[in-house]
Amino acid sequence: MSLDLRNIFLPLLFVSVALGYQIFIYFLYQYNKANKEKLELSKILLAYGLLFGLILTGFFIRIINLYYIEQNNLELFDFLRKITFILLYSAFMVFFIIISSKPFYKIIPSNLTKILAFSMTIPIISVLLLQIESLLFVIISTTALLISYIYILVFHFRIVKLSTGKIKKRLNLILFGFALCVIQHFIGGYIPSRVLFRNYSQILQVISAPIFICGLMIIFLGVFKFPAFLEFGWKQSLLHLLIVERDNYKVIYSFDFTKAAKESENQIRKFPKIEESKQILSSGIIGIDTIISRITDSNSEYIDTIKQEDFLILLNYGNHPSLSIIYCLIVNKDMKSFRYFLKTIQNEFQKIYKNILIHLNELKDVEDNLFLGFDVNIVKLIE
Repeated sequence: MSLDLRNIFLPLLFVSVALGYQIFIYFLYQYNKANKEKLELSKILLAYGLLFGLILTGFFIRIINLYYIEQNNLELFDFLRKITFILLYSAFMVFFIIISSKPFYKIIPSNLTKILAFSMTIPIISVLLLQIESLLFVIISTTALLISYIYILVFHFRIVKLSTGKIKKRLNLILFGFALCVIQHFIGGYIPSRVLFRNYSQILQVISAPIFICGLMIIFLGVFKFPAFLEFGWKQSLLHLLIVERDNYKVIYSFDFTKAAKESENQIRKFPKIEESKQILSSGIIGIDTIISRITDSNSEYIDTIKQEDFLILLNYGNHPSLSIIYCLIVNKDMKSFRYFLKTIQNEFQKIYKNILIHLNELKDVEDNLFLGFDVNIVKLIE
């Protein structure tokens, strides 16, 4: 019976390790992409990536240690057993250090998180000083686990609550998958399966392994092609988008975010009479751009922000030599996320309409209707 159970759960444990490392690598890959765009909230991907990486490393060592080393070398077994616990609590410490940084101040108390990170030294020291089977270590370890997991779940729940659209759906998947992994830990972890209920160890492993795999698969679905994690409240600060042809100061495309988001009249008034002011606005942008270019005596030097009393205009320029286009995003406050958003709009617009934009001068009579279909793309970007 024992052999049969081992043949069932050991392959499942190795599958969970392989899947877990894929998630670890993908978290770091997604974070690296986001970090290049200076999206600070994407540090949550780094936090989860390192959390999973360290825990999975300890989990892998534990499997090798329990089923291949314990019977052959007790000294090595005891050493590696301590290493697995140190990796576990180091993972929590690293996670708490990352989420105590500035981007997460609005979500969870920074000082409390730092205290919690420092407190992870207590179970780490206890691993080195106490016997793992001792009652004191079991109490310390279990308490640290409970507090850490509850804190992470509360932190994640608050992020979900503040998020919207695709990000919220993906974070909900990660939350659900992570909750399953937590359940697995309290069923098939070392203390419940090897200390508290040693006689039922293999049965607990058979029960917990599928739960762990399901949790990891759900997390992978959540992190796969994870959308850009922009700052909280960025959508509420969007006012208007204008795409301007520089040669004749003409607005060739516009989108009113205040109408799309059904914002209050007070926010709409922050940029009054925007529809009637398009031509004046675009001329002003071109004029400022020309002045700056002359002052610097270089056509490659461009202004990227125009500050007004109640709003800002962020500017991006067509990156194709033959495209004389300016992308103007009007917002009511400055946020780092808007640069990424405007760059994404530019890339989407040029990818779809590149051939049309190159020959725009030949399409004077119909250009007003050429780009109406881009509304669909904008709506998708702000979902």
